Order: sequence, then C-alpha cells, then structure tokens
Amino acid sequence: MRRFLALIFCLSFSVSPLVPCDFAQSPAPARSASSVLDTDVAQLHYDDLARDLLQTPPGSVHDLFAGVLADRTSRFDDALRLLTPLLSDTTLSASRRALVLGSLADVSVKLFHYAAASKLYNHLLSTAADGLPPVLLKDDQDDSATLKLLVNAPPQTIRLDGSTPAAPAVDLRTHSDPLRDITVHLTVHGVKAPWILDTGANFSTVSASFAHRLGLAPSQEAAQTEGVTGAENPLHTAILDTLTIGHATLHNVVVLILPDANLTIRIRSGGKRPYVIPAILGYPVFQSLGTIRFRHRRFQAGNLLPVSGDAASADGSSPIYMEKLNVLFSCRSYGLARSFLFDSGANSSNFYLPYYHDFPAAFLHPKRATRSSSGVGGSASDQVYLLDNVDLELAGRTVELQHIPVSISPQHTLSDEFEGSLGRDLISNTGSLTLDLAHDSVYAGSVRN
Repeated sequence: MRRFLALIFCLSFSVSPLVPCDFAQSPAPARSASSVLDTDVAQLHYDDLARDLLQTPPGSVHDLFAGVLADRTSRFDDALRLLTPLLSDTTLSASRRALVLGSLADVSVKLFHYAAASKLYNHLLSTAADGLPPVLLKDDQDDSATLKLLVNAPPQTIRLDGSTPAAPAVDLRTHSDPLRDITVHLTVHGVKAPWILDTGANFSTVSASFAHRLGLAPSQEAAQTEGVTGAENPLHTAILDTLTIGHATLHNVVVLILPDANLTIRIRSGGKRPYVIPAILGYPVFQSLGTIRFRHRRFQAGNLLPVSGDAASADGSSPIYMEKLNVLFSCRSYGLARSFLFDSGANSSNFYLPYYHDFPAAFLHPKRATRSSSGVGGSASDQVYLLDNVDLELAGRTVELQHIPVSISPQHTLSDEFEGSLGRDLISNTGSLTLDLAHDSVYAGSVRN
C-alpha cells in the first residue's frame, strides 16, 4: 500500500562541511503531450496533471488520465466510469495497463471491496508487471499478498452518533507516548490502551501481544510489507468487529498484526526499556470519519465546522491527493506545486531525492549530515543535506520548517517517489490542521470549534 507504516521514531544528525552539489541538471528533451501526462503521474505532479488534461483532446488517453486523477481525488464513481472500459483496450502499453489496473484496485480498496481489489492485483501482476519499475512492482506484490488475506473480509462501516457542527462525533484529548507520537486512549474489547494517530499507516496495526489481549483471530496465512527503513515486516491480518472512537462506531476494521519485535523501538535516552507499540490507527479509519482535525492536545473528527475565513475560496485550502492510501498535500516551494506525504506518525519532516532534483537553488551552500532513523522493523542511516529553513505554502499560508534533512541519493524504497514527508512539526507550526477527506482538501490555521 505504498507504505503500511510510518516513520515512528526520530532522527539524529552529525553535521560536517560539504562541497557544493555535484548533480548535473541537464535540459529535458521535448516530449509529446501524451507522454507529459505519463510523467505527471509518475512524478506525482497532480496539480500539473489537472492542468495538462485541460489541453488534452477527448478520447481514450484523456479518459485514462482523467480516471487516474479521479481516483487520486476520491471521485470513485468517475474513476470507475472512465477506467473500467479501458480494461479491454489491447493497445495499451504495459505501463498504462498497470496504471489502469492499479488505479481500479486502489478504488476497490478505498471502497472496502477487498476481493475485487485482490482480483485486479492478480490481473496486474500476471499481465502488466513489466510496466512497473522494481520498487513499485515490489509494492504491488506486497499489496496483492495482503489482499489475498482479506478476500472474505466484510466492508468497513461507520456510524456517527449525535454529530453536529457544534458537537463533532470525535473530540478527544490527545497524549504523547514514549516516542512522542500523538495518541488517543481508546477502550477496545474492554482493553484501554493508547492508539497512535498515524496518517502514514495504510492500515490500522497492532502488535501480536496486543492482538492476543483483544482476542483477535489472526489470519492463518501471512504476508509481508516493507517498512520505511526498507526492512521487511511479516504480518497477519484480523478483523476488529467494533472500534469506538468518541461517538463514532466503526465495524469490520482491518488490522495488521505484526510481531512485537517489529513494533519495538529502542529509546536511546534515559536508559528506558525498549517500547513496544501496542496499536496504531491507520488511514481507512480516518477516511470513514470524513473530516479530521489535529489541534493542540485535541483530535476532532466527524461533522466539523470549517476553518476561519472563506473555506470555499481557492486560497483557503490546498488539494489533497491520495496515492493509494497515502495522503499527499499539494504545497508550493519556490513557486512550484509539489506533492508531500502527510505523516502524523513521524516526529519531524524529511525531504527526499525528488526535492533535491526539483529545487537545486536551495542547495547552493549545503551542510552534510548523517541521518539515523528508526522505524517499524528496523533502523537505517544515510547521508543527507541539512536545510536550516524551508518555507512551504499550504492552504493560503506560509509554513516555516526548520532543520530539514534531504536525501541526496536514492533510498530504493517508496520514499524515492515523494518530494518529502511532513511530520508533526507541520502541525505544531500551523496550530491546527484540518483534513476534509471526503472532498480532498486541507485547511491550516485557526478554527471555529
């Protein structure tokens, strides 16, 4: 699912002087209008895709990329209408066939139609695997293996009791766990525990020991997924029959069950014992809640009033694009709109190789740092550039981020796809962050409730 679990623990740096950047920027060759659309999708430039589609004449090419954009903006009916007829198009290249099948599978997952999604992934891997680069092929293989465990899973449902703009269904105090993650205390199957609020987790997740406490029945078969550090994580699945969050009640919530060892984070300071993460709330829960809001020591969801000001105005919000089950914010940096992963499970923001290539002016006087990171399933270190300050434009305001590490070489993981990952420092700098996941918009700043 592009990445099941977010970066959980933090980063440390050792900084040293560095010579100027040594990556040459060669001019791009001229491309056809059709190949521009391929590039827009491959580079996750969805603002550009929407613009370039306006210049694309009607026909199968327009329908294909309009369908992809519909999937990325949660317009599922439009995506199905535009993409389903293309399943019988024998003239599609392998890469475009993979795009059609992958997008339709993605729609099925978001509609909780797991059997249909599994069938589409099987079709993709048997007929169009050579149209995918290795990292994305591995990701789709992991997705396919996980969905095979869910073919008999019932759809997730939700009931919001007494939700009004004045009284949202969810209004909970948040806490900080030993890793400084944002958590809410939930009682599930009679067991009270902290659950991490993690928009970077593609599914809700529990440790094996916590699954036992909840009385969950793990799937007999297993699958695996790649964590943020590149480590493979074995997993089973289970269905949580009821999950109550405030006055919201969800049924048939898919959870991944990982070994305790893969959810153990060793805290380096204070001589504390290793911490085993008990439970994580992932994106499908947030999707069902519709609108979610992170505030200082509060998490709200359900029927929320908009942010102050004209919420419908173009400068009052920024688009959200969904890359599979990953939340991407459209932010502007140096005047260019780019897609950044929003990961509330990460302590701080990190930028990746695409940002380095897109904004060479930011690295005229760079510092070198060694980044050490720990996440689900392992730890890793790499060489990065360290930017003292970065200004991003989001939802009509400028957000200043500080001490941002930027990858200067490929990670050979899904991180290589994203401009960057925006962590909890973004929430701290905006004061309030509201995600309207029904209409794919994000608002930042003061709120009315």
